[in-house]
Amino acid sequence: MKTALQTIVVLLLALTSAVANAAEPPQPRSYSIGVVDLSGEAQRQTVVDREAGQYLGHPTTVLLEDNRTILTVYPKGHGRGAIVMKRSTDVGLTWSDRLPTPENWATSQETPTIHRVIDREGRKRLIVFSGLYPIRMAVSENDGQDWTALEPIGDFGGIVAMASVERLANGDYMALFHDDGRFLRNAGKATQFRVYKTISQDGGLTWSQPTVIAEHPQAHLCEPGLIRSPDGRQIAVLLRENSRKFNSFVIFSDDEGRTWSEPRELPAALTGDRHVGKYAPDGRLFITFRDTTHVSPTKGDWVGWVGAYDDIVAGREGQYRIRLMDNTKGADCAYPGLEILPDGTFVTTTYGHWTEGEPPYIVSVRLKLSELDDRAVRLKPTLTDLYIGGEDGYHAYRIPSLLVTNKGTLLAFCEGRKGGRGDSGNIDLLVRRSEDGGKTWSRQQVVWDDGANTCGNPCPVVDERTGTIWLTMTWNHGQDTEHQIMQAAGKDTRRVFVTHSDDDGRTWAEPRQITENTKRPEWRWFATGPGVGIQLKHGRWQGRLLIPCDHSVVTPEDPTGYNSHVIFSDDRGKTWHLGGAIRPAVNECQVVELTDGTLLMNMRNYDRRATTRAVATSRDGGMTWSQVRHDPALVEPICQASLVRYDSSSAGGQDWLLFSNPAHGRTGVRRDMTVRLSRDGGKTWPIERLLWPGPSAYSCLAVLPDGEIACLLEGGPDNPYERIVFAHFGLPWLMGTPLEP
Repeated sequence: MKTALQTIVVLLLALTSAVANAAEPPQPRSYSIGVVDLSGEAQRQTVVDREAGQYLGHPTTVLLEDNRTILTVYPKGHGRGAIVMKRSTDVGLTWSDRLPTPENWATSQETPTIHRVIDREGRKRLIVFSGLYPIRMAVSENDGQDWTALEPIGDFGGIVAMASVERLANGDYMALFHDDGRFLRNAGKATQFRVYKTISQDGGLTWSQPTVIAEHPQAHLCEPGLIRSPDGRQIAVLLRENSRKFNSFVIFSDDEGRTWSEPRELPAALTGDRHVGKYAPDGRLFITFRDTTHVSPTKGDWVGWVGAYDDIVAGREGQYRIRLMDNTKGADCAYPGLEILPDGTFVTTTYGHWTEGEPPYIVSVRLKLSELDDRAVRLKPTLTDLYIGGEDGYHAYRIPSLLVTNKGTLLAFCEGRKGGRGDSGNIDLLVRRSEDGGKTWSRQQVVWDDGANTCGNPCPVVDERTGTIWLTMTWNHGQDTEHQIMQAAGKDTRRVFVTHSDDDGRTWAEPRQITENTKRPEWRWFATGPGVGIQLKHGRWQGRLLIPCDHSVVTPEDPTGYNSHVIFSDDRGKTWHLGGAIRPAVNECQVVELTDGTLLMNMRNYDRRATTRAVATSRDGGMTWSQVRHDPALVEPICQASLVRYDSSSAGGQDWLLFSNPAHGRTGVRRDMTVRLSRDGGKTWPIERLLWPGPSAYSCLAVLPDGEIACLLEGGPDNPYERIVFAHFGLPWLMGTPLEP
């Protein structure tokens, strides 16, 4: 029986663990860096080997000392199959016929690997490994002209044998491989994935009994890819995660492989299979692998990553990604070889289903980072801090709203909160303007300041015929909290106001109250948006100005009573009226109009039986709404979200929709602002990109006149409410497609 002290200790340990876990949230499952697409650039590609009806896969390469000759080995088949060897004497521009190899190379059971080593006496040799049980090795001491047969190196086996071989400071060599329990002792039974090291003290001729360097209670760690730090003092090993529940992992050693750190999850940008990396002349890393990122526009393709070694250490995303080739079948590609030439050219070689319907074949791709840097810069979203907490007299800025006027001017609205981050107190409604697509911005302007009271929830809409901008908003007594108002225990209630601008947002009319026509007497809470309204373009309600809203009706059965609704104007903003309501358990919402006139409402969902966004539709201009359904593709962290229509030439008149919200998972944590694209009116959301990899909350999307996209979002390095950021990006970044020439 536990003592009271023991119980306290257990509880404290549990609390400490929970705090630690909260402090280190899991890595995002997507990434925000751009993707430079080289897949269509045939001039970079060289076919190394191709055979009709024959699967050719999994090559590795080695560059000889002359810096011109490259050897490659690969199996005829998926891992298992006779080893093929080819040579290039012109740095991979052309390749020989298949070279003769020892007879027993035809008995290879697993992906071969090739490495160049040198012993302590200076004798140089090439070694080829073939895995499963037992691991076997062949040796050449004349640069691959002649080879020994494959012979066992010990009574042990493994998968992708010696994926990495590295010379240590003392002249020994360390080789890394993995096994899942089936082959290490020829057990034939899968147990747990483990990564092993083995040491050679004689230049690769003999190898020690392997020892474990990495394992994980849940993740399946395998296919180690070794990279040294630029100063040579640290070794990093990138690891494939084969359960597909996590990102890839990394381990570190600061003592030449004697001891290793615990496995740590990598950013999504480095998630993939069989990492191979080398340094460019400027010190940056190029790492190539198969893309198995959970959410990626290049998932299943052969890709590269560009960044610094310190990015790996610090857990940063890096600089940009590269789509090397577009794989047409699942994720059956990559396992690349990689060489760096004296002029900074990378030559990387691998296999894939490059031609749809045909077996995979071997291709190499050539690139220099300097050729790609400018393209990468143009792809990357630009981020501008518009409102920073603690500046210009406000403790915090919240509730962003972004509108594009008829003249193309951007209006960035928000609440300026003087007393703190809370939703009540002295709160003003602010705006900043940009007339150049977000490159420069005006100083912040106060639209509405009612002393110590709360003025907020901006939700604007522009009348496209007149150019008038209508801004709906809400008011409450500064001492009243939302809870007090919902319980009818405050000094006042929640009221609805509207103002307008006829000069492109430079000046604003005195706010006027429209509560009587837009709020029922029994309603307690009321909020406009937050976000933007729309003007209808189809059917009998063409020209209607429509504002999404929410309210609460407290009853004994439902003490929160959260519901969504709309208000509208059919006389160009002169009068406003109440439309239909949507219930139950929904509130903050955004609405779009589809090409057939159907209205689609997307709502914050409080029904925790479904941790996804709620949606409803209307076919009568918002007067009545369908029953609520839940969209399984859209994660709901119990937070506001943005939904806008993408009306641009790229959409071709189709129902393209953009959506943004924090999409860290179904945990309720406000992190990882993600943008999604639907090309079928919200039925599916196949395209998504991480825009802000960190704490984030409310957001508002807008489509610019040139088809570019903007998002005004709450975010910060430590919490979601540190600042409001203006993000600007294009479809190539969102969809992972090539830039227009």
